Amino acid sequence: MSLHVSTLQLFRRKEADSLPRFLDLVQTCNDHSEATRLQYIYDGNAYNAYTSPAALEKAFADLEQYWDKGDYDKDVILFTDREHPLFSLVHTDPFEYTHEDTAAFTFNGGRPLLQPQGHFSYYTFHDFFVAVIAAYKATYAAVYDTDLETLISFASFYGEVEIDEEISTPEIVLETPEHLTARIGRVISPELFNPLEIPPAIYWFNYWNEAQVRAVGEEKIKQAPFEVIEKRADGGYILVVQKENFDTHNTAHLERLAALYDHFDLYSLQQGGD
Repeated sequence: MSLHVSTLQLFRRKEADSLPRFLDLVQTCNDHSEATRLQYIYDGNAYNAYTSPAALEKAFADLEQYWDKGDYDKDVILFTDREHPLFSLVHTDPFEYTHEDTAAFTFNGGRPLLQPQGHFSYYTFHDFFVAVIAAYKATYAAVYDTDLETLISFASFYGEVEIDEEISTPEIVLETPEHLTARIGRVISPELFNPLEIPPAIYWFNYWNEAQVRAVGEEKIKQAPFEVIEKRADGGYILVVQKENFDTHNTAHLERLAALYDHFDLYSLQQGGD
């Protein structure tokens, strides 16, 4: 069985200098609570105490020197704790060939995000989600676990191409009823359209910006079977499938998600968005 790892990923349009946005994000984590305070910078060799934005800027400057020499095995990762971190935070490789800047929180594997087994109540995590979106000025955000991401991405791939015998089908895809994988995996690669203008998928927690809302239709969002639908001052929406932990092995949870895919038909929108 795969390790249960939860991810909160933020996206924004690529900037020539994206580090200030990332520094704002780090400061927001530090201001939000003691649990989300970032204490260590891992530079590929050692854990160094995080002391200031200047220290983080230096870590990235050092990293660029490695990249300039062709050493791409190093990265800069921040941790809330060295031994048992609540999460790690990584800034996208600025040399990566994408149209978006991204930052990703990877939460402690093996535990769900929300209580009673996880660290956060729904409301504390909701507040954190909103805070980091605002700090990074994200134009799209999502929360998912390893199995949900695999189910959405692989099921879509599986439905569109003939799988080579050497490619093993992930366990979560084999375990999930085909009628659900066919509905949940009904999206296309975000390389084929602009994912900041049309939502690339529906996850557990979602933030869709104003352009994505226009593409999907605001009335359609208001009528959707999300448990939480919140309009923000910027015209975007926070959309949450359910307030309890999303379990990809729970058929009722998958049915709830599949109903949202049926409702929005992102596949058709994405095909027309190239």
